[in-house]
Amino acid sequence: MNKLPVGKTISSAYAFTFSQLGSIIGLAWISLVAIGILQFLPYAAGAATVAANPLQEGQRAIQNMGISILVLLLSAIVYVAVTRLALGQKPGGAIAHFALGVAEFRTFGAIFLLGLAIVGISIGLAIVIAVIGGTLGASHNQAVLALTILVLAIAVICAVAYIGARLGFVLVPATVVEEHISLSRGWTLTQGNFWRIVAVLLAVTIPIFLVECIAVAVVMGPDLLTLIPAGPHGDPQALSAHMEEIIGRHAPVLIGLRLVFAPFQFGLGIGASAFGYRTLTAAAPQ
Repeated sequence: MNKLPVGKTISSAYAFTFSQLGSIIGLAWISLVAIGILQFLPYAAGAATVAANPLQEGQRAIQNMGISILVLLLSAIVYVAVTRLALGQKPGGAIAHFALGVAEFRTFGAIFLLGLAIVGISIGLAIVIAVIGGTLGASHNQAVLALTILVLAIAVICAVAYIGARLGFVLVPATVVEEHISLSRGWTLTQGNFWRIVAVLLAVTIPIFLVECIAVAVVMGPDLLTLIPAGPHGDPQALSAHMEEIIGRHAPVLIGLRLVFAPFQFGLGIGASAFGYRTLTAAAPQ
């Protein structure tokens, strides 16, 4: 069992991102622009508002699902290209890149399968909580019921985070290098490394997340302040509609910000994952 070196993994991710930022942008910009257009389409069509009836809500859900699948497929193109760059399999200096072949569909399938597994596990655990809650509810002990549900909910969140980290941390590089989909491969490689993975993920995601939050606050801050007078007792539907209206008004700028930060997010996430994969497979059984 190999141990993930936290400090080296973090430093490697940042070194890769900032030394290869131009190449990352070159490999990603076509897919990112396409993703931005897809995300803007509901706002351009006026569909990204609170649905007036269940039929509209269903139509919007189907539309959002289709967009999400296309966004994931376009993201897979970036994942494969940047992973190969991080692993030294692809030279830097790319100006543009768009490839949709077996590797990209395989990576899309791996990420989609991971999502299904996480959702399935979450639903299964939620059903367990519901059964336990129903059993305790029959005893009319509301204090015990509330405390038990709270503890179980926290346990479910922790379990899903644990499983997601173990299965997903090296999923993309393992899929790209080994040319097959295997969730169990990531589980095997990351054995005994959960807290190390957590430390790495926090280090490569929180700084960019905070900067992005500050940028969003600068853009939307004055409008968000208009929600405060309603307070916690305001009409939830009216607040939701007002929030949707604010987001829709700023949608082009918000999507633009995502495009700006995306190369850093891809670089740091994939850089950490690729370095971790190399380390964990150095003497691990294939």
